[in-house]
Amino acid sequence: MTTSVGYGAQSGAGDRRPPVRQVAADIWARSRSADVRPAAAWVLTLILLFIYAGLQPGTLSTSSLGILAADTLALATLGLGQGVVILTAGIDLSVGGVLALGTTIAATHFTGTGTTLLWSVVILAIGTAAGLINGVLVGRLRLQPFIVTLATWSIFDGIALYVLPTAGGQVPGGFSGWINGSAAGIPNSIWALIALVAVWLWFRRTRAARRIYAVGSDREAARIAGVRIVPTLVTAYAISGLCAGGAALFYTMLTASGDPTSGDGLILPSVAAVVIGGASLFGGQGSFVGTVAGALTLTLLGDVIFAVHLPSYWTVLADGLLLIAAVLAGTGLQALQARRAGGGA
Repeated sequence: MTTSVGYGAQSGAGDRRPPVRQVAADIWARSRSADVRPAAAWVLTLILLFIYAGLQPGTLSTSSLGILAADTLALATLGLGQGVVILTAGIDLSVGGVLALGTTIAATHFTGTGTTLLWSVVILAIGTAAGLINGVLVGRLRLQPFIVTLATWSIFDGIALYVLPTAGGQVPGGFSGWINGSAAGIPNSIWALIALVAVWLWFRRTRAARRIYAVGSDREAARIAGVRIVPTLVTAYAISGLCAGGAALFYTMLTASGDPTSGDGLILPSVAAVVIGGASLFGGQGSFVGTVAGALTLTLLGDVIFAVHLPSYWTVLADGLLLIAAVLAGTGLQALQARRAGGGA
């Protein structure tokens, strides 16, 4: 009879699997257990979409869906990076500061095609560098992610205020107009969301993604299996910073200006979108496909509240209640699965 004695030892005389394969099998089992939550998020998205369509005729037209995608794009991009960090059981509050800094740089330095391309690369590089700093502080120095990213959020917000003290500035019309354009009859904003999903589907199959899932699922087991914890954490936070830089570009396209406080209101929604989409705040579970649904849900929720003429504070209240409901649902599902597994042992 074969008995498991942990990741650091062989399972038995007839089982010669190396620890890394045992870790991979465990991660796969855990990720499959969360599959119902992204599906539930998409069901909620569709429900809100049809409610909004009933309140606002024409919502299901291609152009209206393009507007919805454009309104969601910055949040979904933030959610992609935030989700990668949450997979490691961390959190990145600095995405708000990086986004704000990116919009202020764009609004003050985008003057033509050449400068727009150059400074877009600079904004993405700044976001990546910010993520690398967070990753080193969290991974190498073992500081708490919440405290580290809270501090760097404040730092980048301060730099954004230095670059552009008040909201304003402008960007070339060709840059801001892209998000409202279309290709092959499909709005560019929808193409952008499709591209983000495609990037995720590719990334999830990479070695870096497997290591990120492993670290979030069971850090000690991942270490025993040979996963280098610090470089993996640095990679996760660098990806988050890069996505925050990309979100800054999309946000600037939408507003055609810069705002040194623009990212503050997107930090909680970026976490909420990830959690509503089925990710676990304890790490190891999550998918960007679900995060897109979470971002669309939050956008549609605000649209529905506006359509029924409720005060704007209801949007913030509803976002918070929805986040709590998502966390409770995820916790309850995990408890139910654990009970079933215990009963079947």
